Amino acid sequence: MDISTQTEVSGGKRIASAIAFLFFGVAVVGAVGFTLHKVSADPQAKMYASVNGTINYNGQNLKHAYITEGVYPDSVASKSHGPNGGSHPGWPSYGPATHLVLPAHAYVTMTLHVYDSGEHLNTNYFAKVVGTVENTATFDGVAAASILPTDVQHTFTLHGLPTQTQDPLFVNVPLPRVVADDKGNNIPTKDPGTNNQGHTVVFSFVTGGAGEYVWNCEYPCGDGTYAKFGAVMGAGGFMSGKVSVVNG
Repeated sequence: MDISTQTEVSGGKRIASAIAFLFFGVAVVGAVGFTLHKVSADPQAKMYASVNGTINYNGQNLKHAYITEGVYPDSVASKSHGPNGGSHPGWPSYGPATHLVLPAHAYVTMTLHVYDSGEHLNTNYFAKVVGTVENTATFDGVAAASILPTDVQHTFTLHGLPTQTQDPLFVNVPLPRVVADDKGNNIPTKDPGTNNQGHTVVFSFVTGGAGEYVWNCEYPCGDGTYAKFGAVMGAGGFMSGKVSVVNG
């Protein structure tokens, strides 16, 4: 083989190696991108509020949106982590979704059916209803501005940092606990909306412009770390989630 032939073969090998390396690099980047997409994806399906008519509030004609959620003593009952409750079937959980999508500039009425027990809040502030219309909610049909700090099972606390492009939004509603007897069995309630197994809490609030917010529970229902704010309290999709306020 002469020198020119050897040069052509070597050049061909280099081109083939470069092409193979390029395809390998593209494959690696694609695999990494796919993995990161899966990791960053929402663990829960989105729940969209339904709009039904309008309501006049403070001289504004606003869309009236409705959304209903449940709060359960375990993630199996919540139906938001698969039929077997996912990796932590014994953890309390909201359900059936924890990423709520609400319309912007709307009057939102939220209904929560709640079925868990409870103890005492770390901070009595979260026993108050804050940020709702008239700063009240109805508990099994009775309007109130707060409940006893010793009667709370969880809270729905919606918040976010106001910015130049995002309106402030803060809502806190305490959820009354289901009382158990001395054998640990839940005592039936007087709420037919939950088949006398829990409580129904209804409240309304007004959204501003589009933005991304979070909600969480402020009742210490986690494990013994961080003043009972570990475990389920720090896991997205159980006692915390997202709220997207969207235009359209």
